[in-house]
This record gives sequence, C-alpha cells and structure tokens, in this order.
Amino acid sequence: MSQSGSRTTDLKKDNTTSTRSLPFDLKALEVFVAVAEAKGFTAAAKRLRLTQSAVSQIVSQLEDAFAVELIDRKVKPLAPTVAGRLLHREASSLLDAARRVVPVVRESSGAKLPRIGIGVIDSLFGPLSAILGVELRAFTEQLSIVSGLTQAHRAALLNRELDIAITADALDDIDGLDRFLLVEEAFILLLPAVRRGKKNDDLAELSARLPLVWYSGRSQMGQQIELYLRRLRLKIPLGQEYDSTEGVVRMVAAGAGWAIVTPLCILDAVSLIGSAFCAPLPSPGLYRQLSLVARRTEMGTVPQYIAALMRRVLQDRYAPEIRRLMPWLNNGFKVE
Repeated sequence: MSQSGSRTTDLKKDNTTSTRSLPFDLKALEVFVAVAEAKGFTAAAKRLRLTQSAVSQIVSQLEDAFAVELIDRKVKPLAPTVAGRLLHREASSLLDAARRVVPVVRESSGAKLPRIGIGVIDSLFGPLSAILGVELRAFTEQLSIVSGLTQAHRAALLNRELDIAITADALDDIDGLDRFLLVEEAFILLLPAVRRGKKNDDLAELSARLPLVWYSGRSQMGQQIELYLRRLRLKIPLGQEYDSTEGVVRMVAAGAGWAIVTPLCILDAVSLIGSAFCAPLPSPGLYRQLSLVARRTEMGTVPQYIAALMRRVLQDRYAPEIRRLMPWLNNGFKVE
C-alpha cells in the first residue's frame, strides 16, 4: 500500500536522524492498549477521558513510528493486527512494571537502602565520620565511609564504588550529578615559631628564608596551591611534600619550613601544631569550596539530608572554634 510505503520511508528518515529515540512513550502505549482492549476508539477515549480524535491520532502516530499497521480498521469491532497483538502483549507488561514504580518509590522513603558508600575529604574525615555513622543508621543497612585524596574519591564516584563524595572537586565537568555546596574557606599561612613578630606577608622573601612545605601534587590542595603561586609568578623550589596535613603540620611545628593550609586542615591537626602559628595569606587570597556530590536521583533525599547535616555541624561546631583560633579570619570561613 502507498500508505505503508510512506510509513517505511518516514521510519528510515527517523532512524538516520535519531537512532537512540524510542518510537513510543508510555502514554502512547497506554492509549494503544486501551483501544485494543476496548475494540474501538470511542470506547477507549471514554475510558481514558480523552477525545476520540486524540486517541485516533496517537494510535496513528504509533503506526507511523513502527511503520506497520497496528489496528485493523476494516473489521467491526476493531481488532489489533498480528503486529498489534505482539505490541499489546509487550506494552501490557511494560505498563504493569511502570505502574509498580510509583508505590515502590513512595514506600522506599521509609525503607533502608542496602548500602551507602561515602568518601570524605581528609580534613573533615575525623569528626564527620563518627557523626555520619550515627546519623545514617536509619537510612542504610550497610555504611562505608572512606578518607583519601580528592582524585581518588572522584574516580570512585564515577566508577560507582562510592555513592557520595564530600570533596573539594565538585566534578562540574560531569553530567548527571547533584552538587550541594557546604563551605568556602580561605587559605592561610602556617608558620614556625621563629617567624613570630616578623614580616610574613611577602611570600618571595619568606621562601628565601625558609623552605615551603608542600602538599603533594597528587592532591587537590597541592594542585591549587601550585597554580596560585604560578599566577603570582613565584618560583618556589619543591622540597618536601606530603599527601596529608599531618605531615605538613609536623614539619612546620619542627621549624623546618612554612606552609599554605586552610582552617579546616588546622582543626584536623590542631594537636600537632605546638608553637607554630597561623596568619593570613597575603593578598590576593586563595579559597577552596567543599561540596557534597552524588549521582542524581539514585538515593532520593539522602544526599540532601546529609548536606544539611554537614552544614549544621560546620556552623555549630567548626565555625566557633575557627573564630577562636583565628579571630582575624573574618569572612574567610563561610558555611553555605
């Protein structure tokens, strides 16, 4: 038939322009199933509370999309063709499964997830791991919380080894993720006791007198600090470097150098500082943001709940201690 031929041609055109598109949606399948079962457009329209013309148009569009006749209009009452009977069987199964999704999702809000894997940046891991462990018992049967470098958390999240990352890398280059900004903090100087009462706002002069203790270039901190110094056109020799704040702080406390750190890093290692002290990083400043990143829609409201919990902990527990230790910091620590 000429009509069938035109449908075949149209389908070929559709396939060349969009090979990924499905030739139907669930609403169209619902309409077709109603027509097949009611044996007529008018009865199906009444059941679906649609107009007869709308039902007829949707079925015609399905036939065009599949390039095959689905309803035999030459018989009374109307009946599905061979292809239509096959579609009716498969569509009925699809619709049954789709209808089960709604109650399952609604019920899941009160059910525990089988497992939640969370990666937490080192400077927040100590105190937050215990808080998360207590607060998330009601949400999951199994909880895994790991520390480590930001790059490792990024890879683990993308490989589905982690569900959530609390990190300095918001993964803005990756689609399909939800991001919740937690805090912004200024970088500061950590200086040995021998620098008390001296001019410390010239980094070139400071590095000429004492070596800079670096964060490893494998870490987000190290990369951010290196880029900052490069922008200032400061060529500071790479001496000792450490993955962890503990190693950096211990070296500065021993008088072996100075470092660029953040307030949260200092709180994480405050017991190791000894006679070392903190001071503002000279202008222009440097900041980092910590965010909670999760795969979109997979965990319901759990990421949003954890983000709100983290902000509350940062505001109530961290911010007062940072203000006490660094009264000059002003707006250098802002919970979002």
